[in-house]
Formats: sequence, C-alpha cells, structure tokens
Amino acid sequence: MVSFRPLKESDYPLLFDWLQRPHVKEWWDDGDDTLAKVSRHYSSDPDTTFRYIVQSDDSSPIGYIQYYLEPDEVVGVDLLIGEPALLNQGIGTEVITTFVEMVYSWRDPKKIVIDPEPENIRAIRCYEKAGFVFDKIGLGEDGKQAYFMLMDRDV
Repeated sequence: MVSFRPLKESDYPLLFDWLQRPHVKEWWDDGDDTLAKVSRHYSSDPDTTFRYIVQSDDSSPIGYIQYYLEPDEVVGVDLLIGEPALLNQGIGTEVITTFVEMVYSWRDPKKIVIDPEPENIRAIRCYEKAGFVFDKIGLGEDGKQAYFMLMDRDV
C-alpha cells in the first residue's frame, strides 16, 4: 500500500537526487541540475500544481507525484519512481491508481491526463494498467513529443 504526503522543502535534496538518476533523467529532465533550481521549480505555482512524496507502506519515500489544474475541469498528473530497485514491480500502477482515486475525490475533474514520451513504454504500460487510454501524440509543454493518455469517468 502506498501513501502520499505533501512535498516539503526538506524533501528537495531527495528529489534532486532522484532527478539525477539515469532511469528518471531519461524521461524527466526539466534542467533541474542544481538543488537551487529544484527548490525554485518545485516551490512554484502552489495554487495550480500540487506536489507529493510517494511513500511505501513503511513510510519510506519511493517517488514523487504531482497534479496540476488545466482548463475545462481537466487535471494533469506526473509521476516518477525514484528508487530504481522498485521498477517493474507494479508499484507505479498502484501509485497512479491510488492517486487518481484521490484526485477524483478531491477535485472531481471531467478528465485526468498524463503525457509520457512515446518511447517510454514502461510508463505507457503502467498507465494503461491503471485505466488510462491513448488520446493522441502531440507536443507537450516542454516542446517534446508526448503520448497523451486520458482517463474519463464517462468512458
């Protein structure tokens, strides 16, 4: 079982460490290559982006997840598993499934979207298992191609 707690300033060194790990940096590289940049980036937009540390059942931090508000009652979600030993064990699917249920209860969005890179097959499979479906390939906020997936309660 996983849980979530709000990201705190004291988490920035851990988040910085995760963001430098090859399995994360390959897919999540916002240029946050110093602790100061991580601190600035992850303390910005507190009214529209809600950030959490993912914890294992023993409360050990294992990853990071965020949701952000988009127009038309849509919520976007981003996830990373920071600990490489936990990859390919179904934990990502558990994390995203549990988190999406919480977001629906908190915000009741019409849709939830997620946008891994098209080559990030591990993430795409994880999100499919959690109930996301392919929508389109397009440009993400970072200007890179994104594999847009969505979860719509009415589908």
